[in-house]
Amino acid sequence: MMKKLALLFATAALASCGSEPTTTVTTSDGKSVEVTKNGQSEATIKAEDGTTATFSTGAAAAKDLPLGIPAYPGAAVTANISGNRPDGKGGAMVTMTTSDAPDKVTAFYKAEAAKRGMTSKVQESIMGSMASFSAENETGEKLVATATPGGEGKTQIMLVIETK
Repeated sequence: MMKKLALLFATAALASCGSEPTTTVTTSDGKSVEVTKNGQSEATIKAEDGTTATFSTGAAAAKDLPLGIPAYPGAAVTANISGNRPDGKGGAMVTMTTSDAPDKVTAFYKAEAAKRGMTSKVQESIMGSMASFSAENETGEKLVATATPGGEGKTQIMLVIETK
């Protein structure tokens, strides 16, 4: 699994450097993947079975998050790695930075989860100054928000969103 992920990341990096917007690459197991460069800060990888993965940074990373979950207000979105299988299941991992405190970040996402009918499956935890929140709805869609103090007074946010 790690080899496949490493290959996909390397392929995405190579595709973003080339001048052609779409490149087809054959993996070590003989499968083909299509890598499409979508502007300066986004690349999409599509496998033969229809599975897709998108890697984006900057402003492109903040758009169209799964389940309509918003980026944290005023946060700088640093990356979004999202993927979908042909059956519609998928998700995203989004990273951001803000100057707000970790507990304020998780309170925001706890409210966003409640708006979507999600309830806490794991108690909100605050360990030291790190805060984390996890919620799920009846169909198994999930949201995990973790906020950790970083350097220069910034809080690092990581969202994991799973769709069904």
